[in-house]
Amino acid sequence: MGQSHVFVTKGSLTNFACDAWLLPTDRTYSIAAHWRAAVPGLQDALIEDAGFASGAMLAQPIHTWPADEPLPVLTAVPYSGISSVDELIPPLREFICVAADTARRRRSEASREQSRPVPLLAMPLFGTGGGGAGLVKGDVIRLLLEETRSAAAEAGVDVVLVLANEKDFALAQELRKRQPEWWASLDREHQTEAARLAGHARDGKLVPFMGAGVSMSAGAPSWTELLSALAKTAKLTDSETESLKKRGHLDQASILRSIYEERAERGALTFNEAIARLVELKRYGLTPALLASLGSREAITLNYDELFEFASDDAGVPRSVIPDGAGQHDDWLLKLHGSVTDPDSIVLTRDDYLGFSTSRNALSALVKATLMTQHLLFVGFGLTDDHFHEILHDVKQALPKESRTGEGSATALMLSTDPLDPRMWSNQLKLVPMSDDSRKEFNNSSGRTLEIFLDLLVALSTDSHSYLLAEGYEGALTEAERSLREALLDLGKRLTEDEAHSSGGVRLQEMLAELGASAPSS
Repeated sequence: MGQSHVFVTKGSLTNFACDAWLLPTDRTYSIAAHWRAAVPGLQDALIEDAGFASGAMLAQPIHTWPADEPLPVLTAVPYSGISSVDELIPPLREFICVAADTARRRRSEASREQSRPVPLLAMPLFGTGGGGAGLVKGDVIRLLLEETRSAAAEAGVDVVLVLANEKDFALAQELRKRQPEWWASLDREHQTEAARLAGHARDGKLVPFMGAGVSMSAGAPSWTELLSALAKTAKLTDSETESLKKRGHLDQASILRSIYEERAERGALTFNEAIARLVELKRYGLTPALLASLGSREAITLNYDELFEFASDDAGVPRSVIPDGAGQHDDWLLKLHGSVTDPDSIVLTRDDYLGFSTSRNALSALVKATLMTQHLLFVGFGLTDDHFHEILHDVKQALPKESRTGEGSATALMLSTDPLDPRMWSNQLKLVPMSDDSRKEFNNSSGRTLEIFLDLLVALSTDSHSYLLAEGYEGALTEAERSLREALLDLGKRLTEDEAHSSGGVRLQEMLAELGASAPSS
């Protein structure tokens, strides 16, 4: 596995969990209002450096930034504006070099264990805002991808390009798909599986089903870590802690609930409130962002946190949360085991599982109504996970017998493998392990492979060409695309008023708009 990769995802940079991120500015420390509004304390944390102010230094970390927060790295665009996109190369490369070194130092000083084997840097579409290159976005996107890939390899880090604009995202994915070596670190089997799943996604039939591992990319605890944290908060004795570890997760949770109830102090958090406090994160990681970028209309999760909801909002696909917010949006997320927004709804103990028939009925109804023709994609589960087994049982019972053979109606992306697993699951789901490692516990190398797999899946699933007729993207088009662009734009201009208002003319203009054409002037 190579030690650098450049990801592309939809999202909001200030809501992204990473080691460090590129904050655009200039040598006068001019920072756009939307950055200052989105990042509390940013203005007060600025300490001017003579080297940065003179232009001798192009990237400056904010060294006073809290150690548990993604580090902003001030990166200077050319002070007098951009006359050539190549002028973005020096600040971009310096950002990656400086951010990589600073991120490694901060990691070594941190007491917590890191979930990724290499630092993750995040950046926006640098240079197209105040930098002045917005009119040549296509050239900027192409240059950023090429230079970021090269610089990331030299620095030994991963970089994610976080994009809010659909046209930018679509073009970035198209440019990467033209060069399959972007995903050379994945073996042929992984690439074949990603292509198979992308086919389901393009057909609108891929439904992500998310477990605890999805949120771990943002620092959320695994089930084992969550129970350990609850045990610590409950102030168990050493002997109680050792005895607790010998039991299954469901029984551990039941015991901890009883201890919380017995030892509760006035005003203290309840058991469910303590759970919500431990998993309530505000920044999503790569995995939720990539899954949100798939564009699936439906999604299901066992997680209590709101990370996928946040990522979906930032990706431009806000979701109704079932059962709480049904009907608000066309796309939906079913939260089977409750949410931090309502701690009493959280399902964790054995008694909780035996009593959540309402959620089981919701799953069964949704499977029968909408998932019969869909393909479930399980992400973030382990094959020893009790939750995983229970859900698969429900899905299997809801599907007709003739659909329980062959490839099945589901795929599970697993971190490890076991030679006996296919015998147990072959007629129910396709297993796609991220490594040949037989260890059942999480290992961050396989977790990173999963992220790269999802990155390829998202790229192959993206079939939008909304940039083709839009202004500013021509520089990244092939000769054939430029010719097609001119022909389509000319066709739109040559429509007579009667032709434009005919049913066929209206549909034609809708298609041109989908390809990025501006609305015709009235």
